[in-house]
Amino acid sequence: MIKRSTKILTILLSIIFFGTTLQFCASQKEELKADDIAETFQRGMNYYEKDNYIKAEEVFTFIIYNDPGGAYADDAQFYLAETYFSREDYLLAISEYDRLIRRMKNSSFVEDAFWRKTEAYCELSPDFRLERDMTDKALKYLYEFIDIYPESKFRDDADSRVLEMRGKLARKLLESARLYDTLHEYESAVFYYDSIINEYADTKHYASARLGKAGDMVALERWSEARELLNSVALSGREDISPKEIIKMRILGEQVLEQAGSNGN
Repeated sequence: MIKRSTKILTILLSIIFFGTTLQFCASQKEELKADDIAETFQRGMNYYEKDNYIKAEEVFTFIIYNDPGGAYADDAQFYLAETYFSREDYLLAISEYDRLIRRMKNSSFVEDAFWRKTEAYCELSPDFRLERDMTDKALKYLYEFIDIYPESKFRDDADSRVLEMRGKLARKLLESARLYDTLHEYESAVFYYDSIINEYADTKHYASARLGKAGDMVALERWSEARELLNSVALSGREDISPKEIIKMRILGEQVLEQAGSNGN
């Protein structure tokens, strides 16, 4: 008898639960109606501007699936991507920006979406010590963006981001060179310094690479090359090196002068 009563009670609770759930779902459907998309979109924007990204995502997704060819479809698609970007879910943001770029080519949001996609890749670019794959992707899309939109309102930001990404790649090479210096493998260190000198002259690590190579030239007793490199850093690069590096440059310069004096030059 007790078992039967328990079973009946369980069934009744289940009916109440599912009834409440259905009622809740029905109320949710009533909140988002496709017959007034403009009002619904504004509701989504209100959520977005209040940083309520989960609710904004629900509204924008509703518009995209219920009015895919409507006047607010591209707006909703762009701001759906923005909700992911704002939550730092950059891979999902990239996917949604890409959807707008591919499917809504005539939208006024295409340039903005392309730029934000590029920014998302930059945000995914890791510390210079880690793998460079995402940094390479960020640079690829930065160059592509600049090529397609050379007069863009985002051009200055794009140029700054290019330098930032290139700086990471140069820093990775610089640290590799310094590692070989500590191992006294100077020829290997020079290889990495030369990579920076030849490929990343626009970065702030250019002067450090020339100074590092000058130190290796001294260690290898290639005095004329050391002198030339030190002179170039002194003329254009002192502002990009640290106080510690300035001391190193002075010591190297004294060694070069001492060698020149002993040779009667």
